Amino acid sequence: MTDDMSDSIDRKDPEALERMLPGTEGRERIKILADLTLALREINPGKAIEFGEQGLELLRDSEDSELESDILNELCWACQCIGQYRIALEYGFRKLDIDIEINNDEDRSSIFNRIGVTYWRMAKYDKALEYYLKALKILEDVRDKRGIAPVLNNIGIIYNCMGDRIKALDYYNRSIKISEKLDDKKSLANSLNNAGNIYRKSGESEKALEYYQRTLDIRENLDDKRGFSHTLSNIGSVYQDLKNFDKSLEYFLRSLKIEEETGDRLASVDTLLSIGVICASTDRFSEALEYVRRGFDVAEEIGVPDLKRDCCEVFSTILERKGDFREALEYHKKFKELNDEIFNEDSSSKINELQVQYETEKKEKEKEIYRLRNVELSKANEDLENALVQVKQLSGLLPICASCKKIRDDHGYWKQIESYVSEHSEAQFSHGLCPECMMMLYPDLFEYNESNGSCN
Repeated sequence: MTDDMSDSIDRKDPEALERMLPGTEGRERIKILADLTLALREINPGKAIEFGEQGLELLRDSEDSELESDILNELCWACQCIGQYRIALEYGFRKLDIDIEINNDEDRSSIFNRIGVTYWRMAKYDKALEYYLKALKILEDVRDKRGIAPVLNNIGIIYNCMGDRIKALDYYNRSIKISEKLDDKKSLANSLNNAGNIYRKSGESEKALEYYQRTLDIRENLDDKRGFSHTLSNIGSVYQDLKNFDKSLEYFLRSLKIEEETGDRLASVDTLLSIGVICASTDRFSEALEYVRRGFDVAEEIGVPDLKRDCCEVFSTILERKGDFREALEYHKKFKELNDEIFNEDSSSKINELQVQYETEKKEKEKEIYRLRNVELSKANEDLENALVQVKQLSGLLPICASCKKIRDDHGYWKQIESYVSEHSEAQFSHGLCPECMMMLYPDLFEYNESNGSCN
């Protein structure tokens, strides 16, 4: 059964890029080498590493931090694909230093995710989760849903590796929902495939096949050969569970052919083990052990502890079925030793601690947002109250002198009308004379025009 990690970068045509390479120099040549590293990182990781290292050598005397960061990212990816995990981490952390220096948050979340994938492949699940959560935090802060979906998928993989199917499926479904909304086919296929793995483990074969078939259709349209082979292998596992060994073997052999063509050595180990188990199920023990031995050699060569552990477990199972109990016991002991190294109580506690820390930080952040909103609302209310205090309204019955027009205030004092109004409102007075008063006071100077109420 193959889980699929998520990343979303468009591929380019390596043949066209190689044709462009001769005759170029300077930054243009470095850029082509960077593009070749990107284009070949999965289909030919060894060649991708060769081009990437050439690019880094040319960048030695340059200050192009962004281009160096891009090449380091693809080298990290390519090394991870062929199981050179420690070298992958070296490239990953070099890129991370550059991204921090140039304040590149988007790339920082991407390399956090890639480092997490590398730790996952090294079976260091607590470290993988630590870096996935770092990536998720950045993406949530900037509300990058397209970036969030792949990270949610990868966190689901960790919980699946830990045996927590409920939490794994929750993360896969969250990723599926976002991917469907954004029409992100690659991320959708990854999460559908991984959700299918959960249903298969839970014995829901029909539902697993439904999810795998949706994945297969998407990956065929995307021309995603690696992903397509992964899903073929998973469908083979379902038919294996259903004891339909002929159909199961058909899918596994199709998958193995593509994996060998694309150089997907990691996935080929799982497929070789599955073929070995099917051969053992039909009592073809020599053939079964040969497939498992091929898988073990690859796992040992690329140094992947969890794959070596799985090989030992399958060796033990086949040898027991064959009746070779002494050798079966030896492989079972090796399996247990490797399993204890990969997953121990400390690792489990660390993972739970990281999850709690992430959830706590998320809640604290939500509480802080709520607090700030309350502060803003409180300030707005205070400003409104101050404004209302300043706005003094005139209302009710006002006692006014019928002769001089003074107004009596609340304390019994008589005040000029303009004085009273000014104290009880924001109104200000400017004095003048109405036409009637003008005529009465200055009859010799002004003539009143009755037609329009003006003085001439």
